[in-house]
Amino acid sequence: MHLTPNSFVSSTHITRYRDQLNPFHDAMITLFDIPSTLPINAWSVNTWKTRFTLNYKGIPYKTEWVEYPDIAAVLQKHNIGPTDTKRDGTPYYSLPAILDVDDTTGEIKAALADSLPIAAYLDKAYPDTPRVLPEDEEGLEEQKTFARGFLREMLPVLTIMCKETLPVLNEASREHFSKARAMDLYGLYGVDRLEDVPYGEAERRALWEALEVDFGKLEEKVAKTDAEGVWFKGAKITFADFQIGGCLIWIRTILGESSEEWGRVSAWNGGRWGRFLEGLKEYETVV
Repeated sequence: MHLTPNSFVSSTHITRYRDQLNPFHDAMITLFDIPSTLPINAWSVNTWKTRFTLNYKGIPYKTEWVEYPDIAAVLQKHNIGPTDTKRDGTPYYSLPAILDVDDTTGEIKAALADSLPIAAYLDKAYPDTPRVLPEDEEGLEEQKTFARGFLREMLPVLTIMCKETLPVLNEASREHFSKARAMDLYGLYGVDRLEDVPYGEAERRALWEALEVDFGKLEEKVAKTDAEGVWFKGAKITFADFQIGGCLIWIRTILGESSEEWGRVSAWNGGRWGRFLEGLKEYETVV
């Protein structure tokens, strides 16, 4: 499988859609994201799905960086609701989230969280931009099912990447991240802090071996449409590709593009994943 220039939407495509946005809609979308100590700042597997979506559609936006302990207060301030409920019954607030406000009228056009509902909103609110979710119910359900199950079917990446992400977060977020992600992994490790998750040489080797198997299973899903194109649905980029791309860019950003680990991942399955992320390169802008 080889990527060709025709496999991707060009930068001209982005400019054209920016120019076609409703001239009476002076909104600037705010994307709420989580910062880091890295030069690129952006790293989160979840917020990258929305960043990819905005960049692909060519919709102007800005980023507001929010440390983990401040997420709930910031979202509540903007009347952005929780995305889940914690085990203790309290609301769970998470990123990504967006705020779409008309700068001329001050009208709040949208205030919502979670990458999939955000993608659905952007498809509807900006109909002159390329869709990322199918209009038919069967296709939409396929995208939802893929998104819901993606990380659950690749648990080794959660352990590896959460352990590797913790040191590159700003100090203000580390304690929160350590406890929250340890809770996500509690069924596997039964500890209250990420620092206590076993991560010696033997554990790392086993996790990477398991992750390679999981990427092989993912490859089987994506390869079904290779005859039509390089993406999850063949020739056309969809939200599922941003799910995959978000995971890949998380690995590359945290571990480093020149790292041995990213070199392995990008070479797995005949180099599919390195080519896949390269195909999304023009949508990696961080603003």
